[in-house]
Amino acid sequence: MEVTITDLSPCRKQLRIEIDAETVNAKFDNVAKEFRRHAHLPGFRPGKAPLANVMRAHADKIGEEAKRALMSDSYSEALKDNNLKPVIMPEVEELQFGHGKPFQYLATLEVSPAFELPEYSGLEVEKERRTVTDADINKALDTLREQRVSYADVDRPAGEDDFIVVNFTGTIDDKPITDFVKVARGLTEQKNYWLHKTQNPLIPGIVEELGGAAKGDKKTVTVPIPDGFIYEELIGKEAKYDIEVVQVKEKTLPELDDAFAKGFGADSIDKLREGVENDLKNELDYSLKKSIRNQCVDKLLDAVTCDLPETIVNETTRIGVHNIVQQNHNRGVGKEIIEENKDRIYANAKADAEVRVKANYILAQIAEKEGIKVTEQELSRQVAALAAQQKVKPQKLAQQLKDNGGIYQVREEILNAKVIDLLEEKAKVTEVDPKPEAEHAHSHEHGEDCDHEHSH
Repeated sequence: MEVTITDLSPCRKQLRIEIDAETVNAKFDNVAKEFRRHAHLPGFRPGKAPLANVMRAHADKIGEEAKRALMSDSYSEALKDNNLKPVIMPEVEELQFGHGKPFQYLATLEVSPAFELPEYSGLEVEKERRTVTDADINKALDTLREQRVSYADVDRPAGEDDFIVVNFTGTIDDKPITDFVKVARGLTEQKNYWLHKTQNPLIPGIVEELGGAAKGDKKTVTVPIPDGFIYEELIGKEAKYDIEVVQVKEKTLPELDDAFAKGFGADSIDKLREGVENDLKNELDYSLKKSIRNQCVDKLLDAVTCDLPETIVNETTRIGVHNIVQQNHNRGVGKEIIEENKDRIYANAKADAEVRVKANYILAQIAEKEGIKVTEQELSRQVAALAAQQKVKPQKLAQQLKDNGGIYQVREEILNAKVIDLLEEKAKVTEVDPKPEAEHAHSHEHGEDCDHEHSH
């Protein structure tokens, strides 16, 4: 057998495979002998007909079976000899086949990327010196108070922290704002709309103009649309709002007392405070652990440069786009807004897919080197956990995952988590002072994408 490999791209290869005529004839003979055992030819008992007669009588079927067997054996051998790991079924083009001739065909396939595995033991990572403070606890309690907030109508001018309930119409150049952005209905007209300077400003500058307004007041406010506004088409234009104040609402937060604590299932405010502190400590431990795991994967991602199979990236991107659209849909975002942002959604999903696919290959190679595997028990346990989350029977979910191929993703997620366990265990951790909050907000989470200790 002769194999010639042409690189169409780093992860796409074309194999030209040729099998000599002698091997082809031998395979024809073997297949024909198998056919003869069951063939019924006039004048001969089963299994006793001459081979030439059998080959003439069943030429097409024998040829197809011989071709299938030759292709299967030669393709497997070519992959093994050249250390190729295909990621999809090959596209096959037959060049020549027949009894007495060499068998020639082309197999075009995408393969896993080849790269040098970086040193993964002793990755240098940082852990912030952070503890739960009284300020953290008070902030969390304030969040609980916000869940029990009440609003009272007041007959006085609006103060700094009040909500102002309004009816309004918005125009630009005396035209409805929807003339400029079709989906901006919420900016064009609303009835009984609650405005607040920080929580719901509509367009920055409007609420400031309503300071001191009272129920029944009517006001026309003109504000410039600022940089960074959600609808880029409106930036720099002036919006005019005709506003009628329907009501001023005063916000009241409950006192932090035992009665408040009982509303959250605690016996006293001290017990509630203790419970909040424990929750915050658990969240901090999880956050610090997650950061270390993310850093481990990011270090490996930075250390490896390789091309990725287009088919796998495209499929992962497709799933990513579906998930983003679904999440936005669940949050009540309209189809029109999703359609408007489809290019950005695709770009984000593709960037995430490339990181995810690359990390999966790196982690899989470490797993292979370390002999890390996923047991059937671990797989069953994970499926049961997913089933409990989705409130379905484990057997039903297991069957669905097998039918749609999702079981491979679950297995991959478990394997990745086990590899990252190893990376975390062997990492060299240095304690550092906490970074400013702004930096935390922009930190990478690529590693966690691969960790999958939470479900999708």
